[in-house]
Amino acid sequence: MRVDVYVKDVLARCEALKRAGMWLSEPTIRPRAWIENFDDNDKILAAQLLERFVFYNQRLTDSLLTTSFYSIADGLKKGPTAPAREQLLQALPNAVFTPVSGETPNPTDSGYFLCRRTRQVLNVDEAQIKITSEAIKAAEAGQPVVFVDDFIGSGDQFLTTWQDSSTGTSFEAIQSKVGFTAIYVSLVGTEMGITNIGNKAPSVAVCVTHKIDDRGTLWGLQASNQSLYSQIDSLLKRYTPRLTPHDAYMHQQQYLTYGYKHRGLFFAFEHSVPDATLPIFWCRGTNNWEPLIERT
Repeated sequence: MRVDVYVKDVLARCEALKRAGMWLSEPTIRPRAWIENFDDNDKILAAQLLERFVFYNQRLTDSLLTTSFYSIADGLKKGPTAPAREQLLQALPNAVFTPVSGETPNPTDSGYFLCRRTRQVLNVDEAQIKITSEAIKAAEAGQPVVFVDDFIGSGDQFLTTWQDSSTGTSFEAIQSKVGFTAIYVSLVGTEMGITNIGNKAPSVAVCVTHKIDDRGTLWGLQASNQSLYSQIDSLLKRYTPRLTPHDAYMHQQQYLTYGYKHRGLFFAFEHSVPDATLPIFWCRGTNNWEPLIERT
């Protein structure tokens, strides 16, 4: 297939996703403007990246939340020493729900948004939804705690919430003393992040709908198509100098090329874009660079 025909075909499929309501319309997702960032010789590689981009609109996000929540009862192992199905089900009626806030808690964090959606979509009573300090007190009293977030990347964000002792104690310390039931409901998770949580918080029941292994990342290309991977890797490195992220931490350790902790992901939610997704999709840049979808 000719390069121009292939690029037009990929863009046409993007437009079809918009017409079907699966992708948001301009200016939220702008595939044509994004393709125009690239030199003509690079557009075929950019189109191959675009072809792999996955977008979860709000309807799909709500479906993921529902499925992750109900997976608590599926009987599958949720962590190295996580409670069995019967204990998890017994815990739910008395559980409190709290957001995963991570390294720098902010009211706009995705965990807060997902907690609101648990009330709206899952009909969780508002009185059961607690800020971290209130959830700590509930845990001290032996109440089960359900942590809620949209994405497990490296697992660091959850572990920060789990181990944070700024209130005088931590969920981790309380569980070692009291043994409250801890459940982590997330929509999407990387295999690496879930494993990290399992190693450092083995008693937490981790419930996700979509688990991403290397095949769903840039690194999966390295194993399946070395030639294409090499070309795309070169493309990313060529265009990285044009990207200008707001967050200073993205300028270190090649995060600006491969995403936070080198996760190399290809997806976004309607309400947020993970920093582990390739920044070439979401980052602003110089010389009138147009992101495919902005990370706010």
